Amino acid sequence: MFDWFVNDVAGIVCSSITYVLVLYSQVVIISVVLLPEPLAGTAFQVIVFCMFCLLALWSHLKAMTTNPGAVPMETYNVRYTSEDQLKSAVLCLKCNSIKPERAHHCSVCRRCIRKMDHHCPWVNNCVGQQNQKFFILFTFYIFIISAHAMYMAVTKDC
Repeated sequence: MFDWFVNDVAGIVCSSITYVLVLYSQVVIISVVLLPEPLAGTAFQVIVFCMFCLLALWSHLKAMTTNPGAVPMETYNVRYTSEDQLKSAVLCLKCNSIKPERAHHCSVCRRCIRKMDHHCPWVNNCVGQQNQKFFILFTFYIFIISAHAMYMAVTKDC
């Protein structure tokens, strides 16, 4: 199931904090905001909030465990590479690979990543070509959770 995982202690701590915060927000919203004064739409609000929390956690897990688009290591070999390819190739001196266009070397993952945006410690992975969709979905679901929690907190006393 997991084809990629970065063994970085700081990233593992940050991603664990992310799970704790999302789960804690669920506990607070349900036990403090919704359940003390149950209204007609409380069950619907709980279901919607929990659904978006689960979607956020699933997107986070996929962003964390999906290969971001790593370039295979040590692809530079003089014996198997033609002179024309060597003239136009950009070599990464850190991982000894031919870097494709828009690839950057990540010092945390120790790999070149295609279309690398940044290394995010909160998902313990680089955001690149293949996992950017999951990262965007994660941030979108967190925004929806935050907006929904604010709405419920503001309209509680009305």
